[in-house]
Amino acid sequence: MGEVETNYYYVSLGLIAASLLVWGLLRQQKNTAKLRSAKIGLEASRLGLSFQGESDVSTGELLAPHALGKSGPAKGARNVARGSYRGHPLVAFEFSYVISTGNSSHTVRQTVVILENSKRHPDLDLCAEGMFDRFKEYFGAQDFDFSAHPAFSKKYRLRGTDENSIRDLFRPEVREYFENNDMIHLDIKEQQILIHQPGHYAKEQGQFEEFLQSAVEILELLNR
Repeated sequence: MGEVETNYYYVSLGLIAASLLVWGLLRQQKNTAKLRSAKIGLEASRLGLSFQGESDVSTGELLAPHALGKSGPAKGARNVARGSYRGHPLVAFEFSYVISTGNSSHTVRQTVVILENSKRHPDLDLCAEGMFDRFKEYFGAQDFDFSAHPAFSKKYRLRGTDENSIRDLFRPEVREYFENNDMIHLDIKEQQILIHQPGHYAKEQGQFEEFLQSAVEILELLNR
């Protein structure tokens, strides 16, 4: 075997090995996702909720009025649980989308809970405030701050169309709750209250119910 043929042989072996490695990793990832979905399904069933593990476009379309819905396609919704938890009708699901930056990309995944806005709270958007948000605020971007709770105002960006109603809703105990809990994104649009933590999703047994508990806790706090 000549030198060219030898080099070709080793390059081919390398490509085959790399392909097998990628295939193995993808297969393992798929099996892990299936196992996690099965665990969430069992947890949802234990809580008396219906469950669908596959992609559910109709659920993803619930995100249309919300900022999160602009991040990815409706088919990104899966592991969907529907029903009532602690007396509150809700739909909870996993929503993922891909962020591409130059030559690389990564998937952002979060567990989302949508509850009914039965008390007709004002439309608003509350999310973690970053340096870029503070820069935009300097140039006039909307952000309702509270002088009595500077830590809350530094941690979160709060905006909406009815400032007076939003300030009334964010009573001191509401501000204190969010001040003591990080990364919560609260988005109220018409009949829907959407709650999630960007990039956080149910990975282990019991975590799915923790997301439901947190969302209902926030709803009950707002409704007091």
